[in-house]
Amino acid sequence: MGDYGEIFEEEMGRSTVFKDQSKLSPDYVPGKLLHRDEEFRGLTRYFRPVLESGASQRVLITGSVGVGKTALARRFGREFESAGKKRGVNMTYAHVNCRKQGTAPMVIRKIASNFPISVPRRGFSPQEILDHVIHFLQKKDSYLTVTLDELDHFVEQNGPDLLYSLTRPFEESGGPNRMSIIATSFSPNFFDSLDEATRSTFMHNRIDLNTYNAGQISDILNQRVKLAFKPDTVRGDSVDLISKIASRRGDARFALELLWYAGRVASEGKVEKVSPNQVRRAKSKIHPEVRREVLMDLGEHELIYLLALSRRLKISDEAYATGESVSNAYRVVCEESGENPLENAELRSFVQKMEGLGLIDVEPSGGREESRGRDLSISDAPLELMEDVIEKILQRRHGSGDRGGR
Repeated sequence: MGDYGEIFEEEMGRSTVFKDQSKLSPDYVPGKLLHRDEEFRGLTRYFRPVLESGASQRVLITGSVGVGKTALARRFGREFESAGKKRGVNMTYAHVNCRKQGTAPMVIRKIASNFPISVPRRGFSPQEILDHVIHFLQKKDSYLTVTLDELDHFVEQNGPDLLYSLTRPFEESGGPNRMSIIATSFSPNFFDSLDEATRSTFMHNRIDLNTYNAGQISDILNQRVKLAFKPDTVRGDSVDLISKIASRRGDARFALELLWYAGRVASEGKVEKVSPNQVRRAKSKIHPEVRREVLMDLGEHELIYLLALSRRLKISDEAYATGESVSNAYRVVCEESGENPLENAELRSFVQKMEGLGLIDVEPSGGREESRGRDLSISDAPLELMEDVIEKILQRRHGSGDRGGR
């Protein structure tokens, strides 16, 4: 039986590329939100009346997964509290994840936990707890801004009653409404699921977050690399490859997850840098996409060309290979297989087809659009796995006499 103390100390002493892994967590909000200045400015404009005249506000932030809805709301809330203090306004910001706090009582208790209010765990209804919050705000001349994160999921599961009660908590008291709401939603059509009375309280205040492009994701990754990794441990082409993969859906959260997992792969392998192939291995672990059924439909020479690309990338350990180097590698594999190589025009048609199938990525050589050359990459699978799958398909075809066409 192993000595667990020794195992623990051995792992704690293992060399790693990381400096602070927490900076890659979905819960971490950086001091600077890249490519979201205009949206932050929009939130500020909506909430300016709260600080100037005590008017409550309600704003919906929409966008797909990984576009920064939560980070934007949290960063704004932090600045909004600070801005209130500078102006002599007692402002509290509360953030509630409505997927985790999945019932009305849980949401209300989470809001109340931001105040020095004594609330028994049992015996109080959500409305009674909310009344305690309202009384506290009135007594202390304070204001509350609460983010209801993933509110669309909550409403889908529980209906809109909670939102209705939160948008009208001060009506019976007769005092000013001291609660403002930021809601986040995946769907821009979230308003349509609300009744007219509740929908009207938002006054069509909406901020839509667009998906990130590859360049924007690259900026975000480079920002986190400096915070999360030791110097010179993440290669630039690895960041570029992650950006390319994640830009297909504009998801920065997925990009950060890939970066973190690639760092883990590098650390477990006792290497000094995060390389493109470690990114591919991370991708295969998080979202495996060696689509054997697609490979099975490729012709003989298409498979040989893809095999040549896999080998070329594996040897170079680069993110991309030039089209010329892949063509040369293709001729070598043809010679090994006893096949006559096809002309360049046919090879270019292979590239176009496989790019359309999502098997390879194609970029202009040197990143210049005017370049006639093309650089090729495989991003969805480790090269060793891609190579192994293709070789087995070719072996089966040769064994059965099925050459699979061109």
